[in-house]
Order: sequence, then structure tokens, then C-alpha cells
Amino acid sequence: MNYYVYIQGILGLKTNLNSFNWVYGSVAPKVDKSEYENCKIKIILDVRKSGSVFENSFNKKDYDKYNYFYGYKNKNKIYYERNFIFNSKLRYSIEVDKNEIKIIMSKSYVNYIKYKFMNLHSVGYIMSDLISGILLMNGYSTLHCSAVNFKKKSLAIFGPPGTGKTITAINLCREKKINFIAEDIAVTDGENIFSVPWTSTFRYYNHEKESLKDKVVNLLRKNIPLFQLVSIKKKKTIDEYLGKGCFVNESKLTDIVILAKGDNKILKGKEGILENIINLNKYEFNYHRSPSMLVMNYFNPDLSIDKMFEKEKEILKKVVKNSNVYKIFEHDSFSYSDHIEDNLL
Repeated sequence: MNYYVYIQGILGLKTNLNSFNWVYGSVAPKVDKSEYENCKIKIILDVRKSGSVFENSFNKKDYDKYNYFYGYKNKNKIYYERNFIFNSKLRYSIEVDKNEIKIIMSKSYVNYIKYKFMNLHSVGYIMSDLISGILLMNGYSTLHCSAVNFKKKSLAIFGPPGTGKTITAINLCREKKINFIAEDIAVTDGENIFSVPWTSTFRYYNHEKESLKDKVVNLLRKNIPLFQLVSIKKKKTIDEYLGKGCFVNESKLTDIVILAKGDNKILKGKEGILENIINLNKYEFNYHRSPSMLVMNYFNPDLSIDKMFEKEKEILKKVVKNSNVYKIFEHDSFSYSDHIEDNLL
């Protein structure tokens, strides 16, 4: 088995896969078992041949059916089975035991279902939706933001996709020697912000010298989903990109920055900011409409999606209340970092 930690002390994965790609990271280094065991939330992902995904005693006739899912009322385990090509089966089961989540999935599902397509979601999407909900049950909200730290100030940087969150964080850290927290995803308990350092969307904004082939494939990967299956070289981790010791794992969240397109100006104020952040989170995190989550909630009311969303709003409201809030307008995505350095740090 291989062990990965995506949020130090909070989120770890144990799996028989040699690598794994999901919202919380695609380039996490392997760690030892003790570091995984130290995490509050533990995931076990076991990929098997289709015939051994379900236990031998499993009989569909004994379970309640929900589309392609099977389960019992008030039980914390669900099963999924769907016919696939050449009489094969797409199968997985999910079991939630407090903060330990066990997913057993067929190799055919992992190998062939790479994206969301109709009612089929890849293992990465399934796990991302599930874990964002489990984090909320533990008092943590995932944030769709980049984030940096400078001395006693930590800034969470939000904006619609494509606005410049990643560019801004990377520019600040690479050119201004500011500490890295996140470039796409972070986690908060309402007061502190926790680093999710093993994402790699920054590879699309590499300032290093690249070959023409690298540039073309990176452009295709950024704009055409199918080309995300193409790999021309090993993805860099953030510490390879910025240098060892470039990021802080946990710090007090002091400032929120919203990036917006418009004439150059900075506004300070909290009006409408909570609604903005909730909207941006809904765009990225889909636990409230994920098929697996909805079915889990159907069979087990304790896994309440409504309660998760109320908890998310509670945490985000606390974040806004405790932070200085700024909205920066700029036409050039590469200029946000200059405004932040000159005015906020």
C-alpha cells in the first residue's frame, strides 16, 4: 500500500495505486504510514478486479435499489454496479465509519471513467465530493482560492475561474519571496487557513523556458479536457517549483482578497463578499449534488447534505467576519500581485 497526505494532520490517503489525481492534489509525495495515521480523516482506496469488489455474501435482491446504487436504510455503506462493454461491470462500494472512508473500486471503473459523463463520475470526483462533505462535518470548509503568507498576515485570494488566482499567488511567492499556502485549494476552520500544497494548476503558468512541444501540449491540456490525459513529463511539485520550505502548513487567516476585472482600483468592505465566496465554492465543490453523496444521504440521514451546507455557510461567515476584505480591480492578471504587495503586505 502507498500513503499520501494532502493536508498535514487532517487528510490522508492509503491506496494500492502508485499515484492519484483529485481536487486535493495530483503530485503529493509518498509518506510513511505513521504520517498517514496521524491524519484526522483517513481514506482507503482499494482498486481490484471487478469480481472481488463486493463481498461474496452480497446479493442485490437483499438491498434497496436507488438507480445503479444499492444500500440499506440507516447503514453507512453503499454499492454501485453498472453494465459496461464486453459484459464487464463497473463497480464500487463506499463505507463511511466516522472519519475513516473506505472505497473499493473495480479497475475498469478507474481505468475508463476519467471525467464526469452523465451520471458517471471518476473516482477523483467521487472522492473530492465525499471528502469536502466529511471535512465540513469535522468543522473544516474547503476554499476555492489561492493563498499566501507574509509574516503575521495570511491572505486568501478568490476570484472566478480564469481571473488570475494562481498567477497572483505564484507571482507573489516566486518574485516577492512570500510564503506559499495554496494555488487552487485551501482549507479553513473559520480562523486558520491550512495549506493544500500538492495541486498543480500552476504548471499552466510556468515562466521557465519550455520547449515548443511543452507549450503546445500545456495549452491543449488547459483548454481541451481530453488532453489532460496526455503527459509529456512528470508534473512538478510546488517545492520543486519554488524551492524547499516554500510553504507554511497552517497560519491565522487575516485577509480576504477578491480579484475582479475592471479599471485599476482597490475597494475595502464586506458587502456581498460572503455570497461571492459561497458562489465560487459551489462552482468547484459538488457535494450537494453528487450522486454518491445524495445516495449516501438517502440511506443514512446522519450524512446530511443540508447540515453540511449550513456548516459551510457558518464557517465562511466566520471567515469574512474575522478578516479584512479587499476587492481589487485590474485588467491585467499579472498585475494583481503588485497591488497586493504595494497595498496589503
